Amino acid sequence: MNPFFLAGGTTAIAFTQDVVHPGLRATAYSLCVIIMHLLGSALGPLVVGMLSDRYEIQTALALLPLAALWAGLLFFIGSFFYEKDLAKVEKVALSVEEA
Repeated sequence: MNPFFLAGGTTAIAFTQDVVHPGLRATAYSLCVIIMHLLGSALGPLVVGMLSDRYEIQTALALLPLAALWAGLLFFIGSFFYEKDLAKVEKVALSVEEA
């Protein structure tokens, strides 16, 4: 499994679940996972391979942490908007129905 999905992926999924209407949470979850895999799982090996072909494998793998730093920076910037976005979400009382 993609290590990004385990570390940053779960954070992104949790954030999307907090800031969308409860009726759209399944859609938000699926879109989040699809986008993460398109950008990380699909493009990651391609980009590392291209860097490896152009330079060498050690350089390509040494540049890999830059993607994690970029993601961390984007999460940090997004954290400034989290409270405001969370306040916009409609509050829906959830309950369990007896069978």
